[in-house]
Amino acid sequence: MFRLLLLLLTVSLPLMSASLQRADSFILSGMNERAVSELLELLREDDIPQNVILYRLAGLYHAVGREDDCIELLDSIGQESGENLYGWKVSLLDLSRRSDEALALVPPDDILLRLWLQRESGEVPASGILPAPDCLAERAVRALICTDGRMSKGQMEQTVLDAALLGFLGDEVIDELEISLETEGPWWDGIAVDLSLVHESGRLDRLSAARDMHLVRGSAETWESRLDLGDEVSLTAALMLLRIDPDKWGRSWLIADILAGGGRISLADSIAAASHDISFATGVSMAILRETAQHGQLLALCDSIPPDMPDSLCARAALFRARALRALQRPPDEFYGSYLAYAHAYPWDDKASEAAYLAARYFDSERNWPAAADAYMAALSSGDFGAARAHWRGGFCHYMCGRGSTGDSIWTAGIEKYPFSAWCDEMLFWKARYANRIGDAGRESELLLETAGRHPWEFYGLLAAERTGSDYLRIEAPEINLLGNAVTAEALDMMSRGYGSMASSMLSDTELSGPETSSAALSLMGCHHSTLTLLRALDFQLRSGNIGILPENLLSFYFPAPYRELTQSTVAGLDIPQAIVTGLMRQESYFSRWARSWVGASGLIQLMPGTAGDIARWYGLPVLSGSDFFVPEKSIQYGSLYLARQFSAFNGSSVLALAAYNAGPGNAAKWMEAFPLEEDDPELFIEQIPLTETRGYVKHVMANTWIYSELFN
Repeated sequence: MFRLLLLLLTVSLPLMSASLQRADSFILSGMNERAVSELLELLREDDIPQNVILYRLAGLYHAVGREDDCIELLDSIGQESGENLYGWKVSLLDLSRRSDEALALVPPDDILLRLWLQRESGEVPASGILPAPDCLAERAVRALICTDGRMSKGQMEQTVLDAALLGFLGDEVIDELEISLETEGPWWDGIAVDLSLVHESGRLDRLSAARDMHLVRGSAETWESRLDLGDEVSLTAALMLLRIDPDKWGRSWLIADILAGGGRISLADSIAAASHDISFATGVSMAILRETAQHGQLLALCDSIPPDMPDSLCARAALFRARALRALQRPPDEFYGSYLAYAHAYPWDDKASEAAYLAARYFDSERNWPAAADAYMAALSSGDFGAARAHWRGGFCHYMCGRGSTGDSIWTAGIEKYPFSAWCDEMLFWKARYANRIGDAGRESELLLETAGRHPWEFYGLLAAERTGSDYLRIEAPEINLLGNAVTAEALDMMSRGYGSMASSMLSDTELSGPETSSAALSLMGCHHSTLTLLRALDFQLRSGNIGILPENLLSFYFPAPYRELTQSTVAGLDIPQAIVTGLMRQESYFSRWARSWVGASGLIQLMPGTAGDIARWYGLPVLSGSDFFVPEKSIQYGSLYLARQFSAFNGSSVLALAAYNAGPGNAAKWMEAFPLEEDDPELFIEQIPLTETRGYVKHVMANTWIYSELFN
């Protein structure tokens, strides 16, 4: 299909040997036993700093939930070297959420570490017994246990500096600022400004707005810029603007909407009553009726607006009519049709694009291609809501209802406007399909090669590479030097002292080390969920800025395989590939064994209790309960059995098995009946799946599977 090249890590420290490079490559590709052997041999050679090796050993075992095995190994290493390695053992237990066991290993005189491990209990020691901090971790603990309102100005300034590395310290400073909100003098504003440079927080925005309101300061422009910050900030801004210029802002529907949404119904009603503009007052009444859940009255009011009223009021009535229909739970065709009618009638209104896009999403999910195509076109014509996705699905819906030329034009515009979006590979690939439809084989080949070259690790890039026999995907790990970067060196020191979770938090939050360095250090620490979260955010940032996509030199951290060995032994005898279980784990939990969804799915494979119960009954296994879901061996076993059952039920089809895993076998069977899967055209089936989540899920897991298949081979 394609050739994936995993290059060995190169390390810039002069003493770093080829063996460490091999160990790192084994860690990244999930060959843990070989990695341990390499690292222990290096430890015996005594050529590389011990902490550099211990960091990797601890991370390797933590990544797969084998902390107890690592503690035994550390005991053996400590006995041989005559060193007390309790800090590393405490870090392992701290990272694995076993703080009570970690606490039992800490000497009584290591007071600040003990306080860190007890941080959730709220226990605060008597004054006068704390040692002076001699590192970042200990300063952080001192800040955390400082009684609210007792932090000195100097300590606050230091804590602001430390918050650039440890984001949770920003909240401690905000606590102090909230207590002193009404204090006179410029020092408060100085602290707030400095903190805002290193710590983004809606709470800090709210405090700054509250202080400005208390001091009755700030220009109209400053307050207007806060109107879209939401919740309390927007409400405070609306109140201040009414105070600054009541004649102007007392006639604003935006202000009235914010007041009504913030519970200031009587104030919204009063500005309507004070107005001599019947159109404005009627529009305010719409907001009040909506916020007070009087949806029947709202619908009647909207329907009563004469057509000769100002267009702005007619547009508002059309929008609020659609909202009322939705709130009244009318049939979706009715209220989404009302949204679309509003967008068609008033394309210039500021909500028209959003309304049309909502309607388009609905008709798309119903496979009503003509209506969806019309709605997407309305969304694109009246604004940019939905951005690249509106171009992708808009073009697809036109393609599906026989308007391929229009769809192709929409895709071309989308690619030009959003060249690095998450939907660009879809648009390029389906442009190639349209070229095939009209018999332009040369153009088809050219577009497929472009898709594979520009999007080498995404679903359609990989599919295009398979169909053209091209070779674009390269996974290369960048140089790693934990001691050569101040942040990662600090993380290593924290781990050696027992502050494992603090080190993980620092690497996940700070921007000072750069995402490449932080992701490498987090991967070697075994915190793959944090690594993938960090890199996904970077990928989004690059795409949204039209800069690029996640670079290939970070893909070794973006596609780790910590459970490779366990998965291999688990699927032996099952008729499913090891790579698909690994790809599914990556999608479901980012390899976090503690993952839990809002619907109650838990663990690496995200099992629902009911599903786990079915598996236990089918295969005569113990019923999982409580913490069982978070045990890797059990999660992978039960999840693999369930996935294998879906493969069997759907004749070995990866697409259908994954659709069934995500949306249920009933849905998968229903979709198969409505639009049968053709073996040589899986993408046509995938793109017709009504559930957006399942469409994305299938594509992501299949892409993961292809990548892991090559890595494992």
